[in-house]
Amino acid sequence: GKVKTFTVNHQQWVPGLDQPFVYAAIELEEQPELYVFSNVLAPPDSVNSGMKVQVCFEHHEDVWLPMFVPAGGDHAA
Repeated sequence: GKVKTFTVNHQQWVPGLDQPFVYAAIELEEQPELYVFSNVLAPPDSVNSGMKVQVCFEHHEDVWLPMFVPAGGDHAA
């Protein structure tokens, strides 16, 4: 997919949450104008609209949450 729009959050909403972090609307390649809202796991100053990203998953308790990383990198989650 690609980053359609994003915001950089500087508020630590829960203990242990790294900040600042990027929260974005990711437009999926499979269908234009279909969006997933999630974090982009990259330094905030490296994220831009139109940036290509790929999904990765983070394990939190008993669920796996979709997150996104810059496309083409070797990112394990």
